[in-house]
Amino acid sequence: MSPPRIKDAPGHIWRKHTKGWECRWQCRTDLVERGFLPKSQQLFVGQEPNEIETAFIQDQCRKLQDEMLTFGRGGLPVMNAYDGSLKSLINCYQTDPDSTYRKLRYGVRKNTDTLLRRLVADHGAEDLGDIKGRTVLAWYKDWTAGGVKIAMGSAFVGQLRTLFTFGRSILECQECVRLGQVMHDLRFEGTKSRKVSVTAEQADAIRYKARLHFGWYSMALAQAFQFECTLRQKDVIGEWVPLAEPGVSATTYNGKKWIRGLDWSEIDENLILKHVTSKKQKETEVDLKLAPMVIEEFGELVGGQQIVVTDPITKKVAVNRQLLPASGPVVICDTNGLPWTDNEYRRKWRKVANACGIPKNVWNMDSRSGAISEAIAAGVPLEFVRHAATHSDIAQTQEYDRIQAKATVRTMTARVEARTKKERE
Repeated sequence: MSPPRIKDAPGHIWRKHTKGWECRWQCRTDLVERGFLPKSQQLFVGQEPNEIETAFIQDQCRKLQDEMLTFGRGGLPVMNAYDGSLKSLINCYQTDPDSTYRKLRYGVRKNTDTLLRRLVADHGAEDLGDIKGRTVLAWYKDWTAGGVKIAMGSAFVGQLRTLFTFGRSILECQECVRLGQVMHDLRFEGTKSRKVSVTAEQADAIRYKARLHFGWYSMALAQAFQFECTLRQKDVIGEWVPLAEPGVSATTYNGKKWIRGLDWSEIDENLILKHVTSKKQKETEVDLKLAPMVIEEFGELVGGQQIVVTDPITKKVAVNRQLLPASGPVVICDTNGLPWTDNEYRRKWRKVANACGIPKNVWNMDSRSGAISEAIAAGVPLEFVRHAATHSDIAQTQEYDRIQAKATVRTMTARVEARTKKERE
């Protein structure tokens, strides 16, 4: 019997094993002699790896192969030493192994790199000792184009705060201590908080228009999840990142992999969704039986069959979870069979919203604020809403998980009751 075949997994070898086959990554002999570790690493044991196990093997092989080749070229370049300039501080922030930069998500890191490149180009030669409060205020005026681009100015101010915090805590730079205090004392015109939200009526209109007029069933389902479950767009549709980024995914295409979105495997037999949020890495627990928009869209997915059935006499609820997929991305683009890209989803959501007559200043991201606003208007205590929206900074303990689950149930129940009452009036 021949071993399994896996593409795009450099350095992997198969060996016979009592349980079938063992897959290992194997280092080049010449680099083993030069001292590279590990010499080899076990990645799989069994008969045939499934999609997730295959993706794990590919990810680990690429990672180990890159490390081996880097070692063979002489190792990583020496981290630029801090010489007192803003440019060197930025270089250290991006290369230091203890920097928070290494923990940034792919999309956030791309945006951060854009800001840092401009800082280096415009002010990289500045010595930190020469940067004063007036210096930063002058930079801020330039970043905002005299007060027009407040969001841009806020982004650069936030980046400077991060750099000086890194310099103070990791590099133990006294100039960063001083500048951190300067940034604390300065006052900048902040971006105005958004005053609009997606309402339940607008969420319904988007769902119906997306499904009936455009044929985009997946967008209707995504809108339902965003509004009913107080989820961010990225937590619903996920994101595409390069294969070399951290995270295992069974969904890959054109050199990228899909991560962080809703997966059918996260929904259990009782329609309880447990999902780790992308922004704060918190686990949120949602009873989807309390989300009528989601249940309605589930019904559309299975040709009108009932996913949740309530006995009229006993009032007991039965769930036909087997009608839904067992695993894989929940939201799949109707035109290409792959998870949506964020840009394409936002573009087509706007097209649907326009067709519904929803004002252009109402964005898809406002679905989350709409859910929170509806909960508050329904009389849910703010503390419960805070938990349901995963806004709390409390550590993820078992007790906290129980509180959040209870809060989410009460929040969603109150919202639906208030919505139903409003429809009857």
